[in-house]
Amino acid sequence: MAITYTDQEIRQNVWDEISHDVRIDSSSITVTVTDGIVYLDGTVPTYSQKVIAAQDARRIKGVVDVVNNLVVRLPRVWTDQEIRDTIRRNLDRDVRITTPADINVAVSGGVVTLTGTVPSHRQKTAAADDAWAAPGVVDVINDIVVAPPSRRTDAEIEAGVRRALDTDPDINAARITVSVVNGVVYLRGSVPTYYQIDQAADDAWGVPGVVDVVNELTVS
Repeated sequence: MAITYTDQEIRQNVWDEISHDVRIDSSSITVTVTDGIVYLDGTVPTYSQKVIAAQDARRIKGVVDVVNNLVVRLPRVWTDQEIRDTIRRNLDRDVRITTPADINVAVSGGVVTLTGTVPSHRQKTAAADDAWAAPGVVDVINDIVVAPPSRRTDAEIEAGVRRALDTDPDINAARITVSVVNGVVYLRGSVPTYYQIDQAADDAWGVPGVVDVVNELTVS
């Protein structure tokens, strides 16, 4: 029999996770839960803390969705040029990114927009991580295009995604269907937690040749 969690239990577990995360200043964060949907309100000093708080909430059993209303309140104002220069340095020294010069960085009012091309989704995610890490950032728009260096057939990609899902111990993959059209992966079906939706997409993105992932999974 599946274990069900009350909103109060979910709220306490989410709060415990966030308040004990040393990466987050949780002093101005409030957590409420309605029908399994977690609402994060209040303020944090950096954009990366806003993202991490939502990630913490999604890992908790019983969570159906997360509404992240946290507002970034900066301890001081950084100029757009300072932010851009910091992100540029982060990209240039990040060993995960093979050709940082192919990534363009624009900043307006603390909002970072990343464009350009990278060979894998892992590098696209790494670039966003580097942007979030810069002080003064209030939002990140990641418009980087994934352009795999070699072409794989849809059947090869589908088999790779299926294998990645089936071997992931954190996912109940039996109810997930996978289809691939022109390198675009479609995930359909249902999983027991919101966290598994994100995890399934991460698994799919890790397969070579994937151009995009359309995640249509739902929580049952």
